[in-house]
Amino acid sequence: MRNLVLYDTETAQIRDYPRADDEPVQELDSRYVVLRVVREPAPEIGPGQQASQTRTVDLEALEWRWGWLVEDLPVPPPPGVDYGGFYAGLLASQVYGTVVTTQGKSGDQAAAMTVFLGAIQDALSGRENRPAFQQAIWLLLGQIQLSAENLTELLALMDEHRLSGVYSLSPEVI
Repeated sequence: MRNLVLYDTETAQIRDYPRADDEPVQELDSRYVVLRVVREPAPEIGPGQQASQTRTVDLEALEWRWGWLVEDLPVPPPPGVDYGGFYAGLLASQVYGTVVTTQGKSGDQAAAMTVFLGAIQDALSGRENRPAFQQAIWLLLGQIQLSAENLTELLALMDEHRLSGVYSLSPEVI
């Protein structure tokens, strides 16, 4: 590994030092400046960070410094709502079983279920309409009374599939 290099003041380029023994070069052209190569040790990298090597010329110190730049990696955005996972979980849930097996459903309850299924099918096929889906949730839950256990299970499904930050189970009272 070389300890010295030449810096070309006219082109701002680094050139190999012409001697292998690092002894002074006789009759060196004045456009060249001899720089000492300084190699900084690699830094400790923490989670969510990356290091990239830097090379800077310091003509005052007569150094070509090989350093490091440690940067924080960008934080990826949180993943979006997982409608597919939510729907699959819902179909396997006690909540769904309770709603489907409820005896004596009214026409309003059946209509609310149809609206909800349409809204979730739209979301599953990439046609997310958050206001419509929210209204479908409220319509369905306004027609079907769920037990505390069923509500807890439904909230857990919403949390697991990132619906909780987007939708609520009851309308906001202002």
